[in-house]
Amino acid sequence: MKKPGSIFFVFVLLVSVLTGILSRTYFTDRVFYLYEDTYKFAGEQDRLITYHSSTAGPVQVRTDDELHRTLIIGGQSYAIEDRSVPYSIKFRVTYPNGHVYNVEDNNDMLLSYDDKGNIVMAIQLYANGERIKQEGEEAFPPSALISAAYPDYHVKRGIPGFLFLALGLLIFGLCSFRYQAFQDLMFRLSPQRLMYENPEPSDFYYFMSKVGGIVVMIGSIFVAFKAY
Repeated sequence: MKKPGSIFFVFVLLVSVLTGILSRTYFTDRVFYLYEDTYKFAGEQDRLITYHSSTAGPVQVRTDDELHRTLIIGGQSYAIEDRSVPYSIKFRVTYPNGHVYNVEDNNDMLLSYDDKGNIVMAIQLYANGERIKQEGEEAFPPSALISAAYPDYHVKRGIPGFLFLALGLLIFGLCSFRYQAFQDLMFRLSPQRLMYENPEPSDFYYFMSKVGGIVVMIGSIFVAFKAY
């Protein structure tokens, strides 16, 4: 019959593996952001690509031709023209209200300019979770519209490496808390033991190993959340 500690160890491993499997699409799907809303690919039909968000209405991108695209958000159409030339990636964005902006790709950083050549800064102000739109501010920054219209500017979310680190810490903490053989191994590997002749682990050492194991397991939870 398996010991409770072994059953718990297997349970932790199964939960960790299941979490990794269920999180796979989170880390692999490419997304774009419109303020606080996250969008990912939902489908394509007749040159019309649809993106869905769990917190806002859908966004659609229509490919009119090789150089022109139309971004449709909330029933409003934003015309985008690719004006790139060799060694310079540029776009022209026309808003439903007729305002025109130019967007340049500067080493993968999209910079926006108004029709007078002044740089446009995207300043986001919120109160009680609601966005406060400033006077003269457009519904969406020009650079965000370019990111939405071109998949090359979509990004992957999170840092999955933190999940593997969290799993390693969880296993280390569990072993430190539960298994005396592992505690003895850590004692033998400790450089402090070289200061004594024929050293042996004390009851206090075993107690601190258990406390340290609990601390490491709690810390692994915070590390796992950093992956997202």
